[in-house]
Order: sequence, then structure tokens, then C-alpha cells
Amino acid sequence: MSDIEIRDSVIPEDFKKFLLELSEQTQSTFNYFGVISSDSIDEILQKELSRRDKLQFFTFLENKLIAYSFLSLFEKSTKKHNCILGIVIGDNWQNKGYGKKICEKMIEDAWKNGLEKIWLTVHYKNKKAIELYKLLGFEVEGVFMNDEIFEEKYQTIISMARFKNQIEVGQRLKIWKEIEKDSF
Repeated sequence: MSDIEIRDSVIPEDFKKFLLELSEQTQSTFNYFGVISSDSIDEILQKELSRRDKLQFFTFLENKLIAYSFLSLFEKSTKKHNCILGIVIGDNWQNKGYGKKICEKMIEDAWKNGLEKIWLTVHYKNKKAIELYKLLGFEVEGVFMNDEIFEEKYQTIISMARFKNQIEVGQRLKIWKEIEKDSF
């Protein structure tokens, strides 16, 4: 595998080309922007490249943009220790190990920036991504049925999280048992 370069900025035209080349399948599993088209791309670029509430990662291979990822920061004071991880890899570079390298860099940067929890959502049918996130130490926190709509189809979403100081494995199960015990 060739070495990748992860940058914190991008030439807008490179980002535009990258997003427009994403297949419908990739867009459906990373529908953060909704449907990406020639009609929506300029607004997406303007909005995304001007954001200051994110640590952005643009991954290049031989000077070609192959992935976009981010850690989205919360403004709310009670959530400032959390961030949301998002990642999309271009179709030609999926399943080659780049996602793992990019996520490892993002996790490292999250901890360096004083964050304590990284949260993400993933479509439940995206088994390879779920396997990767588990390998990286993420745990399933919940299942959200029909949580998103993409091209008029409901999407079921899995919520996963990783903590800087890993929470005791049995703690989540203990809380679930307590909830079930107190249920009506």
C-alpha cells in the first residue's frame, strides 16, 4: 500500500471532483450531504469548506484526493468533550486499508485535542465499516430504526462510540439491566 498524506485543507476543485465521483452506493452509506449532484455541489462546498466546528482531514494518494473525513465538535458546553467522526473514501480506494490509517490518525488527533469520546453513526448494512470500527475500539451504543431517509428510503443506523479512557466493558450491560428492571 502506498503512503497516504493527510492534510487539513484542500483545493476546492479537488474536493468538488472527489465528491462528484462518489457512486450512488457510497453516497447512500455516507449521506451526510444528502444527494451530491451538479446542482447541489457548489452549496455543499461553500458550506463545508467554511466550517470552523470541525477538524477536517483530506487524504491524498499521489496528490489525488481519495478520502474526506472529519471530527465535528460540539458547541454545547456539556458536550465539548465529545466529537462526531465522519469518513468517506472514494470508490476506487475502498477496502485497501486506507480507512483504518485515516481513522487511527483522527483518533490520535481527537485525544491530542482534549476530546474524551468519539461518536459515529454507520448504516447497519455497512458490515465492513462496522468491523473496522470495532477493530479500532468502538462499541455499539444503539440502533436507530428508520433514522435517516436517502432517496426516499428509510435507513437504519447504528450508533458507536470510543472513549479515550475505555469504560468498563460491563458498565453498559449493567445500565441496560437497571433500565429493564425499572421498566413498567
